[in-house]
Amino acid sequence: MDRSAVDRLYDCDVLDRHGRPIGPVAELWLAGGRPLWASVRTDRGTTLVPIRGAQVRDRRLVVPVEEREVEDAPKVGGRDLSDAEQAELHDHYGLRLPEQRLVRHERGASAPTSQPPRRAKRRGR
Repeated sequence: MDRSAVDRLYDCDVLDRHGRPIGPVAELWLAGGRPLWASVRTDRGTTLVPIRGAQVRDRRLVVPVEEREVEDAPKVGGRDLSDAEQAELHDHYGLRLPEQRLVRHERGASAPTSQPPRRAKRRGR
């Protein structure tokens, strides 16, 4: 999936496998360049939902899990997921851990570029 297709997922509302609304996509998490998880804002806070095998229909992302599973999912915090948090999420949803580490995707961000180090500014005396 190319970057623009991944970015378009941010415009989606997440629905469970039965079409019940869960919430809007807040962030995406990728492994090996493929989107595998979405942070979703719900009435109870933000939680991660597996999106492998999800279908996009008219700005709706229909995920292969039920709303109850999302409600009962472990809450994870911070900008990065620890190995323990990843394992807990995968166990909860009955999924295998990917070989690659999950990486948070930033919408519209270009690939990192190397830049020369910034020089410190001298203060006038």
